[in-house]
Amino acid sequence: MAGIPRSSYYKWLSHKPSLHQQENQRLSQIMLLLCERVGGIYGYRRLTLHLRRQTNQPINHKRVNRLMKLAGIQSIIRRKRKKYACSTPQHTAENVLNRKFRAEAPNEEWLTDITEFRYGSAQRHSGSSRQHNCLVCIRSVTVPSRTTSSISI
Repeated sequence: MAGIPRSSYYKWLSHKPSLHQQENQRLSQIMLLLCERVGGIYGYRRLTLHLRRQTNQPINHKRVNRLMKLAGIQSIIRRKRKKYACSTPQHTAENVLNRKFRAEAPNEEWLTDITEFRYGSAQRHSGSSRQHNCLVCIRSVTVPSRTTSSISI
């Protein structure tokens, strides 16, 4: 026939999988169902946790990793996010107060801060203003996208 003894062929034909192989087959089926349910985002660590909870058996992560390779299961790896460097402001105003926030009379010192946020092609401005020695304080103001002299105080 194929160059092998007849007894080897019949031994292979009557072979039944061992208990360990049957258990591996059952775990592989559970892993396939779980991966389909969650969309393939779980790796071997999370699959190990879920298999331990479902089967109430101690299952090694190396076994799960090996079974994943045999079944062709791979988790979806998300892309790395871009790292943005801290940009330096284009123009920084002079620090006139020099952290001395004591005013002798009302309306003597007014502080304001306008921050520009850039999101792609859009721009947003957020401003806050504070007057020392007075009861009224403006905490935050949203400024329109075009900065004009009409928003100046």
